[in-house]
Amino acid sequence: MEEILQQLRRHTDKSKLTYLKIIGSILVIVSGFLPFLDNIIVWFNPPFAYYQNTIGGYLRNDYWLLSLYYTTFAVIIGKFMKAYGLLFYFPLFASIYCSSLYVCQFVLGIKFEPEWPHRIGLIIMMIPGAYVLYRFVNHIQNLILEDEIQYNTIRGIRKQNNKTNGEDK
Repeated sequence: MEEILQQLRRHTDKSKLTYLKIIGSILVIVSGFLPFLDNIIVWFNPPFAYYQNTIGGYLRNDYWLLSLYYTTFAVIIGKFMKAYGLLFYFPLFASIYCSSLYVCQFVLGIKFEPEWPHRIGLIIMMIPGAYVLYRFVNHIQNLILEDEIQYNTIRGIRKQNNKTNGEDK
């Protein structure tokens, strides 16, 4: 009975690294959408676009600025959790897109209707993003298969060692 419990514990321990990689990868995906959080909220709650903070600025701008900081934090955590490399496309695209939009609006003085550039940016991000997600699903399947192969190999070696140790006595 004790041996069965030990095998069960080993079987669950074998996939902890895989789960960490998956959680880190999901965190990296979410970090790519954080800079668009204010627009996503406006899609579901249009009056949010006009809410103001305590100093008279728009609350959506506060969300956008905070999301930029949290994006960096989420990417760093995802990197430490060994997230799938292709998924860093999402925060990279979001960062390039937000910085170019900032330069166009505030440095060059080009005024946009605030909703349309973000909507187009999200659509453009999702086109190659679908391919990246497809590759991520394949990567998860490979990680699970790799864990299973390692577990079965170790279990086979243990059985072989137990047989040879039992024959030596």
